[in-house]
Amino acid sequence: MTLPDKYTETVFEFLDQAQPDQTFVIENITKVATRKQFIEAVKLYIQYYPYGGGVEFNTDYTKIRKFEVPPEALQALIRYPNI
Repeated sequence: MTLPDKYTETVFEFLDQAQPDQTFVIENITKVATRKQFIEAVKLYIQYYPYGGGVEFNTDYTKIRKFEVPPEALQALIRYPNI
């Protein structure tokens, strides 16, 4: 997948490196000028990866949390790749 811009690529790398059970307050990790772009990049990440890449927003898009995708869930993707 070719990402649309360098900023989005940086956000994907950040999310790839996040550990399960980490929670991030978006205003603490972004500048005001890039906050909307950050949220859109996280949405793209969630949309692109199975199980959202193990990332979820809280209800008001002020925090993101990385969670562990159970191995059995990933096993199902191997057995049934079109789901």
